[in-house]
Amino acid sequence: MIRIATAVILATASPAAATEIFEAEGAWVGEGLLATGAEAPLERGRCRVEIAPDPEQRDVSVTGSCAVAAGVSDISLRILRSGDARVNAGFWSAATGQTVQFSGTEIGTAIEMQSTTVLLVDETPYESRVSVSAPDAESFAIRQLLRAEGAEAWRLVVDMTYRKAGG
Repeated sequence: MIRIATAVILATASPAAATEIFEAEGAWVGEGLLATGAEAPLERGRCRVEIAPDPEQRDVSVTGSCAVAAGVSDISLRILRSGDARVNAGFWSAATGQTVQFSGTEIGTAIEMQSTTVLLVDETPYESRVSVSAPDAESFAIRQLLRAEGAEAWRLVVDMTYRKAGG
């Protein structure tokens, strides 16, 4: 069974020069590198997501799928601004069948998040960090790191850049 790494799809709160997830809507396409498991090598991947923010820009839903040569996995994410530059998220992936909770902070033009629940892969618990940047007005980039609970070294499992589909 393939396990596409659970990538949190976020963008940053910043001036108009950057893409902002709570204002973004519609279809987006991500291209970059994904690992199909906690210890699997990175490989070329592509994600297609639909972003639906609420009108008050405090809550956004992201649904779609990510694919690598070995297969495709559906994903679903809900992100909530919780005040004082705090962000909370719940992310589900069909590849793992699990929902992982994240909490983080909007820092200038970036969001830094840390998992608050573990991702269980082959009975091994993993924790995750996600950093998101906005390199320009038409895109946002995501890097996700994963490590076995208690380990020192973090491992890159997602390195994706998203652009508006058809743009």
